[in-house]
Amino acid sequence: MMNQAESEGSLSFGRTASFSTTTYTYEVDFAQEGYEAGSSWLFLATRFLKRLAILGKTLLITPVIIGWEVLKFSACYLFYLQKKAVATAYLLEDLKDLVVRILMWRRGFLFRPTTHGGLLVIVSVAFVVGSLFRSGVAPADFTRDSVLAAQNTPETIIPEGRPRSEIVKYAIKDGDSLSAIASAYSVSVDSIKWVNGLAVDSVKPGDTLSIPPVTGVIHKVAEGETIAFIAQKYEADQQTIVDYPFNYIDDSLTLRAGQTLIVPGGKIPAPKPVWRVAAKPPLFIAGGSGLFIWPVVGGISQFPSWWHPAVDIAAPYSSGVYAAAAGRVVAATWGSGFGNYVMIDHGNGYTSAYAHLSAFNVGAGRDVSKGQLIGAVGCSGRCTGPHLHFEVRNGGVAINPLSLLP
Repeated sequence: MMNQAESEGSLSFGRTASFSTTTYTYEVDFAQEGYEAGSSWLFLATRFLKRLAILGKTLLITPVIIGWEVLKFSACYLFYLQKKAVATAYLLEDLKDLVVRILMWRRGFLFRPTTHGGLLVIVSVAFVVGSLFRSGVAPADFTRDSVLAAQNTPETIIPEGRPRSEIVKYAIKDGDSLSAIASAYSVSVDSIKWVNGLAVDSVKPGDTLSIPPVTGVIHKVAEGETIAFIAQKYEADQQTIVDYPFNYIDDSLTLRAGQTLIVPGGKIPAPKPVWRVAAKPPLFIAGGSGLFIWPVVGGISQFPSWWHPAVDIAAPYSSGVYAAAAGRVVAATWGSGFGNYVMIDHGNGYTSAYAHLSAFNVGAGRDVSKGQLIGAVGCSGRCTGPHLHFEVRNGGVAINPLSLLP
């Protein structure tokens, strides 16, 4: 019995174990289902938080990152544009300097070629455009025009009153004389003799003479020569040589070998010149109306001419310069060519200018009296030696200052 009981007990125990095993498996399955249920809630919460984080990143962090990148890109691009703008500005500045150097290269040296080339282009364009609009009128219909019917002449005709810049050729005819030719061209007999190398006044028909544009000397510059040397050689004024417009001397006052200079008022020196020290020049007596007084005590170094509508008065450096008449100062400043200058409006249509000063002690808008000190003689601007450039205008038109000085 015991054995049976034990056997049953064992059997029961085995069953119980079997039941317990089944129950354990069920309990584990139930626990897993509960575990899965808990895991789903935690998963949903985690996923929600992740999505919330992604949304926050999308809504907050991403715009900040994009904005930062845009800001960096904009800064880099602006820096790039700045570098390009600076480089472009330097390039334009270099181009401007190049153009200025080309234009200032022997100022006026390219004037004639440029003018002739421009006229050639204009004539060519006019010819082409005119051919497009020409009418069918026969050329014979224009014979009534006195201009076209005029006779041609091989001689160069220079309009009266037009300043002449070039040396012209003149063929001597029967009855011509040097004095008559000089009078016709408004130059001196000596100027014609010097430029043609003549020792006597006689000429013969068939000869050809070179006629200078003004009374003076024609000089070809040699290596190392300066304006001062040439002026001394021909007893001329340096400032007159510089101011003569057809000499094409720039502000550096330098000359090049082979350059042809016209020396207005120059003279061929005698074979054996007598050197002497010139005394201080007396005050020039103009014999004018006396409306103005002399602005400085000195001697005239250059008289008025069509290219220099003023009188130059040589005087020691720092000599006093005085107002030629009462008026109001309209300018006291620096000007191209003039250097330091003062301009006075005298209220009666006349204005006077005082140039190349070393200093001035009046300002624009100040009233000055006749004979009042306004500055000092100097050599500022386009100048070769201390002097006063005294210029007078009436109604804006330059006049001879000597006509107003006593």
